[in-house]
Amino acid sequence: MPMKQNDFCPEMLSALQNANSILLCTHIAPDGDAIGSLLAMGLTLRRMSKQVTMACADPVPGQFLFLPAAQDVVGADALKDRRFDVAMALDAASLSRIGDCQTAFLAAPVRLQLDHHPDNPLYADYNWVDGTASAAGCVVRRMMRKMGMPLTLEIAECLYCAISTDTGNFRFQNTSAEAFAIQAELMEAGLDLPRVARPLHQLREAPHVRLLGRALNSLRFFADGKCAGMLLTPADYHAAMALPEHNTGIINYALDIPGVEMAYLAEEREDGQVKASLRSLPPWNVASIARKYGGGGHACAAGLRYEGTLEELRRLLETDMLAMLEKETKQ
Repeated sequence: MPMKQNDFCPEMLSALQNANSILLCTHIAPDGDAIGSLLAMGLTLRRMSKQVTMACADPVPGQFLFLPAAQDVVGADALKDRRFDVAMALDAASLSRIGDCQTAFLAAPVRLQLDHHPDNPLYADYNWVDGTASAAGCVVRRMMRKMGMPLTLEIAECLYCAISTDTGNFRFQNTSAEAFAIQAELMEAGLDLPRVARPLHQLREAPHVRLLGRALNSLRFFADGKCAGMLLTPADYHAAMALPEHNTGIINYALDIPGVEMAYLAEEREDGQVKASLRSLPPWNVASIARKYGGGGHACAAGLRYEGTLEELRRLLETDMLAMLEKETKQ
């Protein structure tokens, strides 16, 4: 196995150029950066006449199905007994995050990854992980340049999905000059911004709206209004006729209230999973809270899964957020 490296190296490019069959996979519960990066890289490699299989353990959320080649993404079951010359993970902060695609990924003789999560443990043979990048889509664009591959309109749409969703449509703190520079390239490639932005940032499916109502009904404030939390239960999902994908962005409604600096959305799914999304404004690092429970992410956007009850998790998160505030006050 090659020595693990972090950053671009010629071996990454050689592996892709010499491969015939390539597996691309992304993380479970995929968001816009995951799907956009997956599709952009897949379309790029197909232009190089490679046999590309794009996979995700969970289905592509309906919000992203309008993107080019989104219908080509297969589930982990489609990878059974298949072998690939090269496997690449995109926007997956850890090996476990690619779920049931792990078997096919690990079976490949050469494994690569492109990512932007600062706590990524560099689990591939060759790793290009930049924790300062606004989105994995930015690292994908860098890789495209190394490959000498031009932007097409279809690829531009996918990269816009990746970068705009992970930056809150260029509003979040992680929005960099590079993100804007890439956006300029996408526009020059012919991106029809109103047509693509509307399904990504404006349209909301009815189940999402109903689920949002249930979450807002549970909204509670603590720490003198500096923190807020929301809960979702299986009964909420049932009443809203919603799927897990319909909770995208709900956490931001708690953080976007004036005076709130940290927020959580804790939920229990019908399969018994208990998990939470955490958001914060600088300087609060909610990723440090997530790591206490085996999760992770970015300083201002993190997540975790919890082996316990929803009420236990709620109490723990509120205790941790209060402790973080008190520690800063004492300093």
